[in-house]
Amino acid sequence: MAIPTSIEGDLHVRGRVTSETMTIPASTITDAMVASNAAIAATKQEHRFVINYSQADGSDVVAAIVPVYVVHGTTATLISVEVVCIDAPEGGDKTFTVDLKKCNVGSPAPATVLTGVIAYAAATPDCTIKAGTFSSTSLANDDTLVVAIAVSGSTGNQGQGLIVTVTLDEDAS
Repeated sequence: MAIPTSIEGDLHVRGRVTSETMTIPASTITDAMVASNAAIAATKQEHRFVINYSQADGSDVVAAIVPVYVVHGTTATLISVEVVCIDAPEGGDKTFTVDLKKCNVGSPAPATVLTGVIAYAAATPDCTIKAGTFSSTSLANDDTLVVAIAVSGSTGNQGQGLIVTVTLDEDAS
């Protein structure tokens, strides 16, 4: 077994450094150190995607089941899901809920990835941003994300002007 060589202090090499293997400590290479012309392939990067689904202000929020994204990388991680309604339900029992689900060819029935639906009711102030809590953040290649909206109630005014924002990081390989 070879005895490792240790150098105390700085080392400057006027040429290339090569090795069989190299272990670089975390936080050693920073973004500023990567040349602007490095041309790192997209397949070697992680990408952040912000996916939006909306229903227009001026019309009541309606029930919908809408596929909004297909994962193309080997893996992806859900970061957040947020719901905001410009004009929240008011003056009665009308409410709506938003769920985020996933499905794929092996599990074609969309299943929730949240611990509970995100509810908007008459007591919710206009433009309140409500965040969901994930029961699972892991996604895989070919998973499809689905936004599911359910409406209920018979009195008062339904919410209008809905946006659902899902943020995820996807490994491009």
